[in-house]
Amino acid sequence: MKQRTKRESKDERRRLRQRIGLVAGVVVFSLVAVVARAYFLQVVKHNYYLARQQSQCNSSRLVRYKRGEILASDGKVLAASIKGESLYAEPRRVQDKRRLAKGLAPILKMKVSSLERGLRGERGFAWLKRSLTPGQVEALQPWCKKEPGLAFSKEARRIYPNRDLAGQVLGFTNIDCQGQEGLELYYDEYLQGRQLYVSMERDARRQVVESSQSAELDHLKGKTVYLTIDRRLQAWAEQELETAVTGSRGKGGVALVMDADNGAVLAMAQYPRFNPNSKRKNNPALWRNRAVTDLLEPGSTLKAFTLVAALESGIFKIDDLVDCEEGKFKVGNRTIHDTHEYGLLRLDEVLKYSSNIGCSKIAERIGAERFYAVLKNFGFGSHSGIDYPHEPSGRLRPWQKWREIDLCNHSFGQGVSMTSVQLVAAYAALANGGHRVTPHLVAKIINGAGWTVYEPPAKKSSRVCSSKVAQQVDRALALVVEDDGTAPQARIPGFRVMGKTGTAQKFDFAKKSYSHKNYRASFVGYVDPPKGQSRKIVYVMVDEPRSSIYGGLVAAPAFQRINRHLLSYLNYASQTELATLTIPDYEEEEAGCSVAENGSERVENFTGNATQAANVMPDFTGRTIRDALILIGSYRRSVKISGQGRIVSQKPQPGTTLEPGLDFVFHLSSESSEI
Repeated sequence: MKQRTKRESKDERRRLRQRIGLVAGVVVFSLVAVVARAYFLQVVKHNYYLARQQSQCNSSRLVRYKRGEILASDGKVLAASIKGESLYAEPRRVQDKRRLAKGLAPILKMKVSSLERGLRGERGFAWLKRSLTPGQVEALQPWCKKEPGLAFSKEARRIYPNRDLAGQVLGFTNIDCQGQEGLELYYDEYLQGRQLYVSMERDARRQVVESSQSAELDHLKGKTVYLTIDRRLQAWAEQELETAVTGSRGKGGVALVMDADNGAVLAMAQYPRFNPNSKRKNNPALWRNRAVTDLLEPGSTLKAFTLVAALESGIFKIDDLVDCEEGKFKVGNRTIHDTHEYGLLRLDEVLKYSSNIGCSKIAERIGAERFYAVLKNFGFGSHSGIDYPHEPSGRLRPWQKWREIDLCNHSFGQGVSMTSVQLVAAYAALANGGHRVTPHLVAKIINGAGWTVYEPPAKKSSRVCSSKVAQQVDRALALVVEDDGTAPQARIPGFRVMGKTGTAQKFDFAKKSYSHKNYRASFVGYVDPPKGQSRKIVYVMVDEPRSSIYGGLVAAPAFQRINRHLLSYLNYASQTELATLTIPDYEEEEAGCSVAENGSERVENFTGNATQAANVMPDFTGRTIRDALILIGSYRRSVKISGQGRIVSQKPQPGTTLEPGLDFVFHLSSESSEI
């Protein structure tokens, strides 16, 4: 091989150095360029690119913390919030809006045009569908994975586990869990969780990183509201009200149960019902809680307060007689009628037989000013104070504007209007001895730490009538459920029942006169509980019944059935069961009875030594005459018995003080006394 010359070696080394220098220069230049670029990005453009990074990876969202629950009196949930998925889009990142809208429309059950409008423009955010169903979420998962501008967001959704139970009472919220109707609206300030803007970290697909979401802090959540509503009583009231309305082919109805001592509403039912879970499918007319918001003329249920006014005035005594004019009474150019022709009636009989004429004559004697004052004291024409939105004050014009016929009409419940709650609160005052109470639906509100932040006032309001007058009216109301009263179907064997029927004509605003076709049939009253227990006012009203218009036939049976549930639920024993007397084996031969037959009526004279009764007359309804003879013992002088079977009515009335030498009258029937 030919050896290279010295010159060739030198040239080769020079070229090698040049190549190395070139490579080194390129490397150095590249390093300088990288450093320069890094300096430009990290120092010169630091703020610009940091803002872009934060806008892409982080976003500030308004977070509403969990809304508080609404619970029944037993602690069971009536309204709660759960986490749900909603679908949103970033329109500026969606390439083919038409294709996306067509693909999502069948899943979301929306029109393509509606979705296209939502995706229109270059906005950064747009809701497509909120409160998705589990099926929709599953079907949308593939779309969210392949479409960068589409994602889910977790939101709270309001649910009502008991569906239509107390639907109108609870009300509902909007899509943002803000109260819109009912208690959800009235207590929205307490129920609503705090609202804060929080920073959300997102991944490359713009999905929210779960770990970046704010913690659910108890003090930021909504407060828990406990109601006075009892779920079981509410369900029974709704059931019996529905039976009354459908059975009478009525338009609708209302039922209430209220504690007479403190005004706590234990049940507030309405028919037709309303399910707040599907409010969009319901007629908005069903949203309204008619027990609180609708004004109505009370009809004859107001007559109890006419009797109060008479006794409070000092002009009348309970056994005074009123001439009821045999069913017709002329006032000016108007004629007032009674359903039956009555002559002289005692004041308590005016209530028992529901005489319009008797009430009119009472009102005329006591005068408009006194009568107005009594009605006003009982809360008529004023807000009841119930914790519920949209309660009207009622209509009671100043007495100076009353004409003579107005005074008479008001005495039997025409020309004056009130809500069902206001009427029940007034009867609560009669039942508790004369104290006005404030109705309420909420028992307490507690915060996340368990502290009570709200409770209704515990004390009764001012006295509206004397306890003596309340007792006299109480005894008069007990006559209403006698066989010859207006509501024998309200009677409950073994218990003392007080109440009043109402059959009110509805005013026809088109004709500007009272309708002769449309009525409201009602019954309101209470049952004597065991000693130490408070009375519970039960009210039933059926709107436009067709089978009958009378409260004693339409509403009284529902009142009785609701009270049967109530008495069984509260474990009340009947008066006869509470009696301390024992019934010995009875043999007619040992009793020494002599019976004188007189047609269908028998007169028995007692000469035996049977056990003497207590000094208060028990309720013998449903018992045999043999039991009655044993219990009344030596108090009786003679006993008149008509009919056969079991006792259906009696005199003296239950609760009457017994004195030796009394005469007793018993009416018997072979038919069951239970209706």
